Amino acid sequence: MSELTTETIPMCELCRRVCDRSKDSTHSNAWTQLHTYVTRHRLQARHVAFSPSYCHDCLNGYALAATYGNP
Repeated sequence: MSELTTETIPMCELCRRVCDRSKDSTHSNAWTQLHTYVTRHRLQARHVAFSPSYCHDCLNGYALAATYGNP
């Protein structure tokens, strides 16, 4: 029996985008839509696990809201 490996992928808690850590320079550490990532890497659900994280856009937006408050 072959051992199946599971890839852990950071997923933003707010916008649900995932971090693409591929070696392709055009997408390295870019936050992309889940469907785009799965299609690009041809992943199956049983080979993927998600870890909670925040993308740069959401983290910066949250920091601004925490600093200046919500209007």
